[in-house]
Amino acid sequence: MQPRIPEKDKRPNVCYAITDDGLELPVIDVTNPVFQISLNADELDAQLHQFIRDAQGPEKVPPFLRGLLFAFMRRQSVLMRGLMGSDGTFLSGMNTYMIKLGADNLNKSYFSAIDRTIAGSPAGLFMRLRLQDIAHLLSEALIPILDLRPSAALHLLNIGGGSAIDSLNALIVIYKRRADLIDGRPIFIHVMDLNTVGPNFGARALASLQSKSGPLQGADIGFEHIPYNWSHSTALRDFLKSLPRQSIIAASSEGALFEYGSDDEITGNLQALFEAAPADTVVAGSVTRGDELGLQLNGHGLGSRAALQMRGLEAFTALANRAGWQIAKSVDRPLSHDVLMKNR
Repeated sequence: MQPRIPEKDKRPNVCYAITDDGLELPVIDVTNPVFQISLNADELDAQLHQFIRDAQGPEKVPPFLRGLLFAFMRRQSVLMRGLMGSDGTFLSGMNTYMIKLGADNLNKSYFSAIDRTIAGSPAGLFMRLRLQDIAHLLSEALIPILDLRPSAALHLLNIGGGSAIDSLNALIVIYKRRADLIDGRPIFIHVMDLNTVGPNFGARALASLQSKSGPLQGADIGFEHIPYNWSHSTALRDFLKSLPRQSIIAASSEGALFEYGSDDEITGNLQALFEAAPADTVVAGSVTRGDELGLQLNGHGLGSRAALQMRGLEAFTALANRAGWQIAKSVDRPLSHDVLMKNR
């Protein structure tokens, strides 16, 4: 597939893939300094305070002028159109992915200065941190399991996963730390999502990562998209039962089910995983904060009011426990709790 809008300024040691509409984008690799985020406590606190100022700024503008401002930004910005289009629903997988690229990695032939401001904002940084957290939580949990079961196939389930970039990055982290755990092992990524655009990009991203000099070069990794509505968890249960009994299974949902799903949808999916997956299965995902910071995330300052559930860690822990899971580790970020769950 040839790009309709190629990246003219490709960075060395960065892989690229093409979206369904022909836009060439970098493939995020959280181990690559181009994408890697390393902030100390003071730097993170400064970003948080900047986020609060950014969120409060538009609220001080009179409603009429604010409407004109957002209308102008929508005309000029791909990302703003995506954010404003998520009102009452979801921010699409590809719009989320493009924000996670960061300002310096956006295709200059396609994105505007407003897009780069959005991608470079503290809110964008927090999305990138969330991805990095989930990739590391998954990899750290999987390494000892893979070590104990050297011949077992690995199945990564990504619920509401879009491009499954968190699953891909978990594999990159494992491969760089312990290539012997990946070499020769059958690995499968199953993207369980109603949308096709994100998974299509994810499949091309994987092919790029597996190419010569890519960070997953030579790895035996399959990629499939499974149309899935997380309201109907019986389909997840049936799929899990279809996998070979000796499989290693890890599930993730970064910026998806645990942030947007209802209590019943979350417990339904977690119960399906608890009952139909092996006892050493691990689950990672992000939970929207339920405090004032979480409320500010729900669109203030960026023109979007997506249907996030401001659940918080305590309420989510109760749901997880009810479904048979315990929180093994939690990374508290300004706008989310990034969690790893293990079978109780």
